[in-house]
Amino acid sequence: MEIRFKLLANTEKLIAYMNRQLPNFPKKELVLKNNIEKNQYELIENVFGYNIQQSTRIKEKYLKDYLIKLSMFDFYIRESFHKKYLSKHQVDCLSKTIAECRKVAYGLVRSVENV
Repeated sequence: MEIRFKLLANTEKLIAYMNRQLPNFPKKELVLKNNIEKNQYELIENVFGYNIQQSTRIKEKYLKDYLIKLSMFDFYIRESFHKKYLSKHQVDCLSKTIAECRKVAYGLVRSVENV
């Protein structure tokens, strides 16, 4: 049970850090900013869906959707860096948190598959 909360805690940490950076994005990048915000809500939604479901097949689906959204979030971060909206330090901090989230999620996928 504790590992599920670790996934939620790491995801919330990731989102909180990114939300502090979003006001620095220029107004012309509204699409990128909106995609990042939408993706953040979907990440949390997948974690809650995983926690609530009883069926292992559905839990696995939520985890895989979470990993897909996390990969998209990583892509948005890299795109923001290339457009110089995020600094190298900010990207490093976000990347470390994404890596933590990914490790926990893959560990959960393995545990769900073994059940």
